[in-house]
Amino acid sequence: MKIVFALGGSVLMPKEGASVDKIKQYVEVFKKLKNKGNSICVVVGGGNTARQYISVAKEFTNNSFCDEIGILATRMNSMLLISALKDYCVKKVPENFKDAELILNMDKIVVMGGTHPAHTTDAVGASLAEYIDADLFVVATNVDGVYTKDPRKHDDAEKIKTMTSKELSNLTIKSSIEAGSSSIVDPLASKIIERAKLKTIVISGTPEEILNVVDNSHNGTTINP
Repeated sequence: MKIVFALGGSVLMPKEGASVDKIKQYVEVFKKLKNKGNSICVVVGGGNTARQYISVAKEFTNNSFCDEIGILATRMNSMLLISALKDYCVKKVPENFKDAELILNMDKIVVMGGTHPAHTTDAVGASLAEYIDADLFVVATNVDGVYTKDPRKHDDAEKIKTMTSKELSNLTIKSSIEAGSSSIVDPLASKIIERAKLKTIVISGTPEEILNVVDNSHNGTTINP
């Protein structure tokens, strides 16, 4: 199976900072999936590292330049994961999909970050999944699925177990696309998922749940074309 993961930066790099043990857990999961014969791509977000820099930079510059700062943060997080995966990766963060596909064809795990301003890593992950004709796109974030409202802000938010990509687009259309935004799935990613007819799963980005997506035993949201 060819799988693209959009791994939230706040999952890999929480506010308290990177944990060696936590990084090792993710490494073991991706190695296990690779050893089972899957082709794996991981698009890593900027998370709190990006948001901290962007929150300061917004006082001095525009969103487009802040996006560039965010992209650098995603690539720094990617390098951290690459360093831990060792021989399972190439020691390079691809900056475009052609280079990512070359690494994938070398039978290596692809780890990359952002590519262009105004594109979140969810959107990059969805675009990469479309580009390589992936079997599955997985959004691994700090929320355990898609809800009717943001559950981090609304106590009456209800979790959606299954939905269509059109329903996802309609739900996310009002989400922010400002630099540093952290919606569960952003509007551009939703539109790409819809147009590419990608089977998508949104899960809590724990190592255990990442493993569960392969046998469909996860507790997240399944988005069907």
